[in-house]
Amino acid sequence: MDQQTEETDYVYTVLNSKGKILYVSANAEEFIRSGREELIGRYLSDYVHSEDVQAVESYLQNQHYMFPCSFRMKTKENGSVWAEAVMDFIRSHKEAGEREEIVLKITFSDPEDALSNPSTLLDEETAEKMFLNHLPSPLIITVKGVIHFANKEAVALLKAGANDARLIGLNSLELIQEDYKEIFRNRIERLQKGARAGVTEQIWHRLDGTPIELEVKTSSIQYGKEHAELVVLLDISARKRFQKILQKSRERYQRLIQNSLDTIAVIHNDKWVFINESGVRLFRASGYQDMLGKSYTRFMKEDQLIHAQTLIREVLTGQSDSRVGEVEWKTYENQLIFTEMVCIPTSYFGEPAVQVILRDLTEKKKTEELMLQSEKLSVAGQLAAGIAHEIRNPLTAIKGFLQLMKTKDTSNDEYFKIVFGELDRIELILSELLVLAKPQTSMFTKTNLNLLIHEVTTLLETQANLNGVYIKTSLTNENSNLYGDPNQLKQVFINLIKNAIDAMPNGGSVKINTSGSSDEIVVTVQDEGEGISESILKRMGDPFFTTKEKGTGLGLMITYKIIENHFGKVTIASEKGKGTTFTICFPTKGGRSVR
Repeated sequence: MDQQTEETDYVYTVLNSKGKILYVSANAEEFIRSGREELIGRYLSDYVHSEDVQAVESYLQNQHYMFPCSFRMKTKENGSVWAEAVMDFIRSHKEAGEREEIVLKITFSDPEDALSNPSTLLDEETAEKMFLNHLPSPLIITVKGVIHFANKEAVALLKAGANDARLIGLNSLELIQEDYKEIFRNRIERLQKGARAGVTEQIWHRLDGTPIELEVKTSSIQYGKEHAELVVLLDISARKRFQKILQKSRERYQRLIQNSLDTIAVIHNDKWVFINESGVRLFRASGYQDMLGKSYTRFMKEDQLIHAQTLIREVLTGQSDSRVGEVEWKTYENQLIFTEMVCIPTSYFGEPAVQVILRDLTEKKKTEELMLQSEKLSVAGQLAAGIAHEIRNPLTAIKGFLQLMKTKDTSNDEYFKIVFGELDRIELILSELLVLAKPQTSMFTKTNLNLLIHEVTTLLETQANLNGVYIKTSLTNENSNLYGDPNQLKQVFINLIKNAIDAMPNGGSVKINTSGSSDEIVVTVQDEGEGISESILKRMGDPFFTTKEKGTGLGLMITYKIIENHFGKVTIASEKGKGTTFTICFPTKGGRSVR
C-alpha cells in the first residue's frame, strides 16, 4: 500500500463519553456506505458488529488510548468490515462537572497473519514436535474453551508448575475474571463458526489466584480433527502500570491546560483541532463546536493573517523551535482582541502541528492608551499653565490701553471692533487652556437638561441660519433632571452644535434628541456632514488635534472632560457621506440625577 492510500484509509470520529457520534470525517462513507449526516447523533455501537460491541465498549470505558482495538463495523449492505481504532480523548471541567470527548482514528484493513488465518492446520503431535512449545510467547490451544495444549511460556505465565498437567482439561473460563467471561465465551462461539476475532485486553487469574492483565489474541484452527481456538497471551501488567502512571500525568497536564488563564490550542492543516476553555471564552464562542475544525484564518484580518502564517510556517518547517509575536484577532461578536502568540512545534496523530499559546493583551493595550492619554493631558496642562501665565498679563495691558485709545479716537471704531474681537478670541483660548491647567470649581445644582438644551439652541439658532443649517429638537417628556453644573453642560452642547454646523458648509440639519429612563438620560447630536474617517475618530478628543483650519484642538477635549466629571459617557458613530452622531449618556443612578 503506498503512502497516499494509507492516508486516505483513516477515518476520524469524535464521541461523547456515552459513545454518541459528535463528528465523523466525510470519507467514512467509502468504507461503511453510511453518510456523515446519517452517522452524527447515532451511537458508535449501532454500527459495530453485535459480537464486538462489548469489546469496543470495554475499550472506550477503560481508555486504552495507547493501544489499538480491532473490531468489525457493519456496512449498509448488511455486511461487515474489519476496523482498527486508536483512541485519544479531550477532558474539560465545567461548572456542572467534568466533560469528556473521545477522538478515534480508525483504519479499515484486512491484515493477514499466522494467528488470524483460519486455514492454519495444526494437530497436537505436530505442535509438540515442532515449534509451538518453544515459542517465546505464551500460547494455549482450547476446544470450546477447554485447554488441550499449553506451551512452556503459558505454563510459566499461569504458574502451573514445571509442566502443563494442571492446565490440560481446565476450562479457560475458570482463569478469566468474571467481567470478561462473557466476552471470551462469545469469541469462542465465533471462532467455532470459523469467524475472526480481534485483539482484546482481559484480566485473568493465575492458578495461585494472582490477577494478571493480558492482551489476548485468538484465532480459529484445526486441532486434530476438531475445530479449536489458538489463544496467544501477552503479559501487559507492567505496561498497564506504566500506562496508569502516564494517564495520571496526562490528567494533571490536562487540568493544567484547561485551567490555564491563557489560551492553549493546537493548529493542524490550518484548523483548530484542540482548544481549552480559556480559548472558547477568548473568542466569545458558544462551545467547542464553534472552534474545532474551523480554520484559524477566519478569525483575523488579512494584514494580520500574513504575520500569523509566517510565525506558524517557520515553526512547521523547523526554521525555529518557537516563535513569538503579537497578533490581532476577531471574536464571534466581531470584537477585536490583541494577543501575544507563542508557536511551538508539536504533532497531531503523528502529523506535524503547531501548539499555540495566546495571551490576551487587550486590557494591557487599553491601559497603555489610557496612560498615553494621561501623559498627553499632563503635558497639555503644563503647557497651558505656561501659556496662560505668559500671555494673560500683557494681554490685560493691551486691552486697557486700547480702551483708552478708543475713548479718545472714535474715527476707527470698526478697526477697534475687529481688534477687540480677536483679543476676546485669545482670551477664550486661554480660558480653555486653563481648564486643562487646573481643576475648575463645579457648582452642581438641579438642572433640567431639556430646558438647558433649549437655551443653547436659541443662542446658536441665528449662527446656524446664517450657515444654512436648521436645528431640530425632539426632547423627551420623561425625566430630564440631573445634578450638574449648568455652565459646564452648556459649554458641552455649544461645542457639539458648533462642530455640527462647521461640518456642513453647504447647509443641512442638526438633530438633537433626548430620551429618559430609570437608568439614564441619553442625548444625541446628529449632523448631515461628510462624516469622519476611522483614523480620525480614534484621535477625537486628543489635545490640540483638530481638522479645522482655525481650530485649537481643545473644544472636544474640554467637552469629554466635562462629561466625565458628570459621570457620563460619550460615543461617536460616523459614516462617510452621511454624517456623525454624538451620543451622551448621563446616569440616573449614583446620586447625580433627580426627579
